[in-house]
Amino acid sequence: MPAIASRLLLGACLLVIAGPASAQTPAAAPAPAAATAPPLPGPLDCSFDKAFLCEPAKGCATVNTLGELPLPGRMLVHFEKQIIASTAKDGMPHVSGITSVASAGDSLVLQGVDGTIGWVIQTLHKGPAASFTAVDHDSVLTAFGTCKPAE
Repeated sequence: MPAIASRLLLGACLLVIAGPASAQTPAAAPAPAAATAPPLPGPLDCSFDKAFLCEPAKGCATVNTLGELPLPGRMLVHFEKQIIASTAKDGMPHVSGITSVASAGDSLVLQGVDGTIGWVIQTLHKGPAASFTAVDHDSVLTAFGTCKPAE
């Protein structure tokens, strides 16, 4: 008898032996009230002025670029449009989609994927501090800076 059929037969036997009383489940307790997360801010102008690149063979070192951008590297974070945007080395816009936004206490965490690179930005609802991290299979780039409301 195939494994799936024997599991179904065993389950049916247990229901017959246990009877209808065990099939009843107690009333579920009401779910606790969810904490209200602060509303997402308007667009942010983020500037990162200190960066570190870590690679397996070389370890971590201070760098003066944020990928192709010279420091300070600037990014626009637009929550409504679910994007982060910067200017590429060729002067053209570089846009990456935000795939996840989470809020915990004062922290606001954004995540996304751009090609083969995963990235995260962490900032605060009530403060300017921010960090940016981008990872791929053989390097990690981390930068520190600030975010302020975009004008």
